[in-house]
Amino acid sequence: MSSSFSLIVIGGGITGLSLALRALDYGLAVTLIAKDAVEDTTSALSAGMIAPAMEALTEAQPEMSYARYVAAQKHWPAFAADLGLSEILEMAQPAVWVWSGEAGPSPDDMMARFTALGAKGQVMAEEDLAKLGFHAPLHGIEIVGEWLMAAAPVLAFMKTQFEARGGRWVEGEVTQVAAHSVELSDGSVHQAGHVAVCAGYGAETFADSVPSLKALTPIKGHLLDRDGRSDPALAGRMVRSPWGYWVFLDGLTKFGATMQAGKADEGVEPGVIDSLIDKARKFTPSSVAPLQDVTPRVGVRAATPDQWPLIGRDVSGVYVAAGMRRNGWIYGPYAATVLTALITGQEPPEGAEAYALQRF
Repeated sequence: MSSSFSLIVIGGGITGLSLALRALDYGLAVTLIAKDAVEDTTSALSAGMIAPAMEALTEAQPEMSYARYVAAQKHWPAFAADLGLSEILEMAQPAVWVWSGEAGPSPDDMMARFTALGAKGQVMAEEDLAKLGFHAPLHGIEIVGEWLMAAAPVLAFMKTQFEARGGRWVEGEVTQVAAHSVELSDGSVHQAGHVAVCAGYGAETFADSVPSLKALTPIKGHLLDRDGRSDPALAGRMVRSPWGYWVFLDGLTKFGATMQAGKADEGVEPGVIDSLIDKARKFTPSSVAPLQDVTPRVGVRAATPDQWPLIGRDVSGVYVAAGMRRNGWIYGPYAATVLTALITGQEPPEGAEAYALQRF
């Protein structure tokens, strides 16, 4: 029989790695099983935004969304400190929201929307917006407390830390899941005191044995990558708008992203790419060349009927952290905190019931 102080984590993205690292801190022996290389996960393809205000602004219940995102985000500083990543958060540039003044709200009205959420920021002066390469009729607002991670390098670093701290990384495709064991496609069986599913939409394949996963639905996302250094004024910035987002990382610019509900294939759709390029033209900074010679990326996220994650213990005894929609980077350390609390018999953070699996 496996030790109760052992854990198998299925999934090598931001949620799975967060849980695996946190469980090691609690003294558990941890095996992480990943179907994909770290750089090929949906988490790695994403923009790496930890941006409660930017995410909440356009949602149906923005105040509630912002409160939940901020509560989850508060678990990042201690997690980052443990990994030696605090400087990324401390040096974060303010996020920028831009929009057209021709048909949109006034700067004061837009700032009032952010203030109503509880976000802090300021309307940008024309000269400050121009330094970033945006000009009339565009307006801008800077919001503090929003963070940007270079997704693929940070995940690769987390994997290195996981293995250096004694974690076991196994590459393989899981075919069967139970409360204390998993079976891989090669027929091998791995056992542990606890099993947690922290995968994306692919976790839906385990729904027969983990019923809560039946709630997952796919969302296909296209985004565009372009290699090369950015204007120093834009370095480390995320810029969001009604048309999409730019993120400017060290040597990589990203523009995205689509949210194609109900689609689970990973094929690149030329018409969708053309649409993204057209949207990018609406607010391309003057220092940024038009989007040509880009690399299209496609990832499939998982969502739930109410758009909130599943974080908890399934009736099968399997632990679940899935259905993050587009907010895996916000929720990773928070989900890890909830599941390690449940696994070790502690009280989960206040508000965790909002993500209970039993709500569906």
